[in-house]
Amino acid sequence: DPMCLDKSWMVWVDAYLAHKPVQVSTVGIGYMTAPGGAFQSSSDPYATTKTPDNQWVHHPPHVMILVPDLKALQGISTDPNNGGPYVMFAGTPYAHIMAPTGGDKMMGMGRSK
Repeated sequence: DPMCLDKSWMVWVDAYLAHKPVQVSTVGIGYMTAPGGAFQSSSDPYATTKTPDNQWVHHPPHVMILVPDLKALQGISTDPNNGGPYVMFAGTPYAHIMAPTGGDKMMGMGRSK
């Protein structure tokens, strides 16, 4: 799906694609707000299929937020079915906040494929 990413997110994407740890120095904002969305693990950055423990969910339109200090994400939900923002890829260098942008099409919401 189409996305818009700032400089911090481009650093993140480069590291992610290279399977290398990422260091962001400023807050990053990205969004994927086109209709559609994708199924992906919310806990395992490199999962390619659903497993019993990788939080496989549908990601409809959303805003993504990076923070320079991953400790700042502690205490934020990691549940993609909580009805609001949550931390995706918690406990990995790729952790970030996912914030749904649409009413009844919130992240997760029990959908699985």
